[in-house]
Order: sequence, then C-alpha cells, then structure tokens
Amino acid sequence: MILLDVFSSPIAPGAQTFLLIVCILIGLGAGISAVDARSTFKGKKSDH
Repeated sequence: MILLDVFSSPIAPGAQTFLLIVCILIGLGAGISAVDARSTFKGKKSDH
C-alpha cells in the first residue's frame, strides 16, 4: 500500500498535512464536477 507507506513514514508533519489537504481537495473537486455535470445534463434534457 503506497498511501499507507507515505502516511506511516517519518516525513515532516507539514508534508503529511499537505498530502492530506491535496487528497481532500481532489475528492471535493471530483464531487463538485460530478454534481455540476449531472445538473448540466439535466438542464439539456429539459430544454429539448
């Protein structure tokens, strides 16, 4: 498990926090994109 190795390795706490924040931002970005795409497709279907 690469993620487990990264989080259990003795790296700087700042780097560990940075990785955690990056993972959260990627997850939020993907979720917002999915919701945005879903609402866009709904809007196109209702127009026609």
